[in-house]
Amino acid sequence: MNRALRLLLNHEHTSLHPNTYEADSSAATVILKLACPSLLRFDHDMRLQPDLAEAWEASPDQRRFTFRLRPGLTFHNGRVLDAAAAAACLRRMLDPRNITPQHADYEGLSAIDVLDARTLAIGFDEPATDFLASLAWRTYIVDDCAVQPVGAGPYEVTAWQHGHAVHLRKFRGHYAADRYAVPAIEIRWAPHPEQRIAAIEAGTADIVETVPQKAAPNLVARGLIETRGVHSPRKTVIAFRASAPPFDDVRVRCAVALAVDRDAIRERFLGGHGRALNGLLPADDPFGIDLPAWPLDREGARALLRDAGHGGGLRLRVAHTAMPPVPGVAAQVAADLAEVGITLDLRGYEDPPWWPAVYLRGDWQMAFQGASARPHPHIMFRRDLHTGGAFNPGGYANPALDALVAQARRCLDPEAQRDLYARAQRLVHEDVAVLPLYAADVLSGVRPGLRGFAAHPLGYIELAGVTLDAG
Repeated sequence: MNRALRLLLNHEHTSLHPNTYEADSSAATVILKLACPSLLRFDHDMRLQPDLAEAWEASPDQRRFTFRLRPGLTFHNGRVLDAAAAAACLRRMLDPRNITPQHADYEGLSAIDVLDARTLAIGFDEPATDFLASLAWRTYIVDDCAVQPVGAGPYEVTAWQHGHAVHLRKFRGHYAADRYAVPAIEIRWAPHPEQRIAAIEAGTADIVETVPQKAAPNLVARGLIETRGVHSPRKTVIAFRASAPPFDDVRVRCAVALAVDRDAIRERFLGGHGRALNGLLPADDPFGIDLPAWPLDREGARALLRDAGHGGGLRLRVAHTAMPPVPGVAAQVAADLAEVGITLDLRGYEDPPWWPAVYLRGDWQMAFQGASARPHPHIMFRRDLHTGGAFNPGGYANPALDALVAQARRCLDPEAQRDLYARAQRLVHEDVAVLPLYAADVLSGVRPGLRGFAAHPLGYIELAGVTLDAG
């Protein structure tokens, strides 16, 4: 393969500044994973594997973690990536002067010790059973550069032309450069299904991040694309502004849950590429549990609204991303809620500024939230539903949930920990902290002739072993 691989992503990122809110998005993650890997990584089976660190060990009490870096690592700018450089990156990330979601992810971190040139140890005040997952998920080891991400990944960013493209080239100093046949990458964006379909029909994309699900069978039958799908813990939920009326009243949240036909939404918009989701995690997730589905009961919804003092109806400000299928889902929910006297003032926003400006700081009462896959339940609870969580813009607060999540993180017995996370899921379900709509599979597409690519449950684009026939 002697040309750039053409990668078509869903939408453009807001920032490529690693370990920040603005770059903590699915769009930026795809690029940063190629350019700025961490010490560990998740494979396609969601197992931890070595990356910049060739080996690691955790103390029995899950409070101290030691990493042995690979020999001869360098950043894209030629500077040595040793234990001291990795420690400096982590200290910058966790500096209280920096505003980053990793502050909560690494809560309780008390020591970053350089033991020798290739050995790094990280310590916590108490057991941190989620730490390795957080490290492998969205923590990036980078040099101190504010202009562009300077990592040690298999590809380095050479240009970002806003609104047009991002260009990357192979980094021959990568520890496994021989496994990467793709010499360069050109990234463009197509937020709307018709744009992606046009690119597939024109043959201008080698890998498509998300193939429009309804169009996929026809495109495959015509020989224009091959699909690669995998189940994922990512989901779409209705988020409530639980810190203010009317959604500070659980009866109103329950009324919405009873009025929305979630089965019809899943069938209409996802077809065979989505799963029912009654709780925060699919039932087949390692930490997932079976929970009762909210029945479709519009008379019950009307009764709850009357009891809550809204028998005359409600009008709500609702925000959602313009990324399909969310606008259609929002319109269907609006039609369902109109049946019980709730009128939605729908406001769609492109990406960006949907993330993070509108979602985290917007003046909405209800929002449609596409939640990226979280690789560990503590990350999900701590970020999304913990009091003051980094991605809890609805202001949901429940001290009982906070206590359960903290206890589960410290718990060293796997079965007892699983029970604590199950109790947390039941609590959230009963309190309708959010209303899960569906779990969406990852459905990527590859141009015929491209080999070695598999969809990743976390949405990463991994290119080790990927080749493309000439033509």
